[in-house]
Amino acid sequence: MAEDLGFDIAWFAEHHFTNHSICPSPLLMVAHCATQTKRIRLGPAVLALPFHNPLRVVQEIAFSELLTRGRFALGLGSGYQPYEFNRFRIIPENKHRMMLEAWDIIEQGLKIGSINYSGEFYEIARTDLPMRPFGLAMPEIFVATSHPDAVARAARGNHTVFMSFGHRGLAAAAAFRKSIAERWQAAGGDPDTMPLGVQRYVYVTDDADDARHAARCVRDLARAAVTLNTPSPSKDGPFLRLMPLNDEPPLDDFLDNAIIGPANYCADLLHQELETLKPTHLSCFMGFAGIGRHETLASIERFGCDVVPQLGTMIELRSDPLLGAA
Repeated sequence: MAEDLGFDIAWFAEHHFTNHSICPSPLLMVAHCATQTKRIRLGPAVLALPFHNPLRVVQEIAFSELLTRGRFALGLGSGYQPYEFNRFRIIPENKHRMMLEAWDIIEQGLKIGSINYSGEFYEIARTDLPMRPFGLAMPEIFVATSHPDAVARAARGNHTVFMSFGHRGLAAAAAFRKSIAERWQAAGGDPDTMPLGVQRYVYVTDDADDARHAARCVRDLARAAVTLNTPSPSKDGPFLRLMPLNDEPPLDDFLDNAIIGPANYCADLLHQELETLKPTHLSCFMGFAGIGRHETLASIERFGCDVVPQLGTMIELRSDPLLGAA
């Protein structure tokens, strides 16, 4: 449906060991969807690089590029859930340095077809990739980070930085964007042309009760995020126990700060946000837990048919805009 409605990229997340996600391998999802689609680009959002052997994952990335016939987009990140790091026996304090080294290895392998690397965490003797005779392409890179070193690395390659502000309001998002732009500029990049992706919770509905249910689902996502940021999340088997946040705002705040409501309202709210944040890419998180499959598909269809055309007449993004579905 996302392909039929003109979305540019479908993104698949990577999470482990809880019901927050049942997809441990976004590259498997990319491979599966490559045979089901023709035009839409496909990618992981994101590969949590510290959890991957970089010598293996660079091959899988190259193979994904071949399977999608050049429709692959590469999302990179460092991971954030302490429970995952504990189970993979990775020291969380090392995650950004591990991510940057793995990023080096991925770029080396894709750009020249072989790897010869010596770093703090990875030592790889000269290794050639068998995909080289078929042609290797460097996919477009998107990086979910605000860490100064990772932002600086993105700036040097002019790669897109992803930010998400979930249930928080536009003022908080603008401050977050400003901090990323300052780090981009400190690395020698032009903050006025910084490629920026913004992810938003989106649910299109004309029904007020349905909208409030969606707001409760967004609140559950916020509660899950707090729980997942602890070393020992409270859960029953794989199922997270969702507790109210400290100083949790009222439900109306979640309703107001997400993109939830009729098509005209969603278009106006997104217009305001895009004018303020000036992203080059908009990622729509539309399949959040608690919304039924039928309702989710209806929302996606309403967004593609009713919201996007209105946005097209309201704004002109600073470069060719990409619309992503998560």
